[in-house]
Amino acid sequence: MKIVALVNEKGGTGKSTLSQNIAVCLHRQGKKVILVDADPQGTTRDWRSASPEGADLPNVIALDRPEMLASLKNIEADVVIIDTPAKAEKMTAAVIRHANSALIVIQPSGADIWASAAAVQLVQQKIELGGQIFAAFVTNRVAGASNLSREVLSGEWNEYGIAQLDATIGNRVAFAQSMTDGLSIYESRDRTGKQEIDALVAELEEKSCL
Repeated sequence: MKIVALVNEKGGTGKSTLSQNIAVCLHRQGKKVILVDADPQGTTRDWRSASPEGADLPNVIALDRPEMLASLKNIEADVVIIDTPAKAEKMTAAVIRHANSALIVIQPSGADIWASAAAVQLVQQKIELGGQIFAAFVTNRVAGASNLSREVLSGEWNEYGIAQLDATIGNRVAFAQSMTDGLSIYESRDRTGKQEIDALVAELEEKSCL
């Protein structure tokens, strides 16, 4: 079983949106996927509760306190995707201790990059203590025409020694609308959005994260 956590101490980076859509992509491939909502605010649980009856989506479970994460070992799944909270270092630290991979979600924003340092430090601490984890930045809500997007995608800011994924996710209304509807990008008409999630999942598979 692979455990993949989406992290950043800053809120609003799109961790929930990416968690949900990555999980749905894998579910559609026929993998057994469990989506863990580790955020007490319960955004991913609310998303699943809003889903139409009979929607073919992965199961969501709540593990929103650090001590609850011990039950991950009892889950039967090919992949577990964990949606983590903002401003909850103890929870993020506990998630990273259990995860095989950590995706640090950033937007083209200085604030997102600065906030990501906390997650990077937790990853580095795990490695220094002899643990193994793959970590990478994934850039969300990219507006291709903006200077800031180009600067972030260039990677020149990245002095952390953490990989930056080639796959990026655009700033698309369809992601917000599908979350509101309790669905994924795959139930929308946004073909490019679907291709972006497909490319992200394919890159993670190539890196043996999934």
